[in-house]
Amino acid sequence: MTEADEKSGSEHKLDRTLAISDGVFAFAITLLVLDLAVPQISGASSIDLWNGLTQEFTTFLSYALSFLIAGLWWNAHHRIYTHIRRSNPTLRWLNLSFLAWITLLPFFTKILDSYHTLPLGVILYALDQTAAGTFLTLTWFYASKNHRLIDSHMSQRAIRYSTIRCMTPPLFFLASIGIAMVNPVVATYFWLVMFPVQIITTHIEKKPNVTTSK
Repeated sequence: MTEADEKSGSEHKLDRTLAISDGVFAFAITLLVLDLAVPQISGASSIDLWNGLTQEFTTFLSYALSFLIAGLWWNAHHRIYTHIRRSNPTLRWLNLSFLAWITLLPFFTKILDSYHTLPLGVILYALDQTAAGTFLTLTWFYASKNHRLIDSHMSQRAIRYSTIRCMTPPLFFLASIGIAMVNPVVATYFWLVMFPVQIITTHIEKKPNVTTSK
């Protein structure tokens, strides 16, 4: 087999990795919306319908939160795979380990919706997200170490910065576990801090000196 054939085979395997990843995210997000129930009110007025919908308020919030978090993971996954050029069995197993926790997102969202005032309900959700973020970080660390599977021209500074970005969300969720032991509701609000932090770090990462400096 020529070097060109080997490269083509690696790229094909990477395409399959990305295909199953996108499929898992699409499936998990679809399952999230299935928990949104339409109030069954016979012969009701608009006020009765509104009151029924407001009773589902926490369910809508849980859905919105999990949708945003799923989007955060999908974007992070997409970001690191724009730099990964080749695939091997270790990378694929690390990616599958990450996806395993993504598939559990709808389950832990149900727990959060029903028990968001209990420390354990919030902690279980945070543990799921911590595990997902940890495996995504491990995926990037493995692929980028000594430019094992990534673009050979990517600077060390850019690699370190991308590693920090991968580590930030799981560290937030890990820290929220301690907060949840004191006040579970505050812990869920703490997760929202991740999003402006991600926006700021994205802006910094796009600066030329981050991606080109050696």
